[in-house]
Amino acid sequence: MNIKTLYGGYDRNFTYIIDNSEECFIIDPALPFEEIIDYIKKQKLTLKFVIFLHSHFDHIMDLDKYREKGFNIFGHESSPIFVQKKLKDNDEIGIKGVMFKVIHTPGHKFDAVCLYDGKNLFTSDTLFVEGCGRVDLLGSDPNLMPATLEKLKSLPDDTIIYPGHDYGSTPTSTIGKEKKNNPYLNQSEKYFTRFKKD
Repeated sequence: MNIKTLYGGYDRNFTYIIDNSEECFIIDPALPFEEIIDYIKKQKLTLKFVIFLHSHFDHIMDLDKYREKGFNIFGHESSPIFVQKKLKDNDEIGIKGVMFKVIHTPGHKFDAVCLYDGKNLFTSDTLFVEGCGRVDLLGSDPNLMPATLEKLKSLPDDTIIYPGHDYGSTPTSTIGKEKKNNPYLNQSEKYFTRFKKD
């Protein structure tokens, strides 16, 4: 499996292209359609689908252009955005030789998911390097975020995390490092109490 990271978008976003040297899929299209497709064409890859890990505007750029070209869009079953494949917790998606489990991770947004292949974890805005997604936005739920983070914290320490934004001291990290350095994984109840809803 190859992981290509594209950087840019609205706010230091990451877009990831996962490939097996023949086929690929896009995680969180946050850059212009033309820029992403140009890279895929230069690598002589066949795009199989696009998946957004939650439906905030900065992670779903130009979805209409992908649809116009006949590419399938994947998203969580609760998403307000039309998708060709509605995903739910524990579903498996991928391409030949590259499979990921879908983990539903509400908190930052109700339709948030992460993708996990046993070693790599794509977290979008659920978990950042040394931080996590906001829980005071429309569609957020501070009551759910602590349990979501505990779910991710339970993964093996050597799990590599790939977040949706370049907000930390490094672009990627591991669950083990975040358990040591990320306050939201250590004292999540403390940080979310002020946002909690009755």
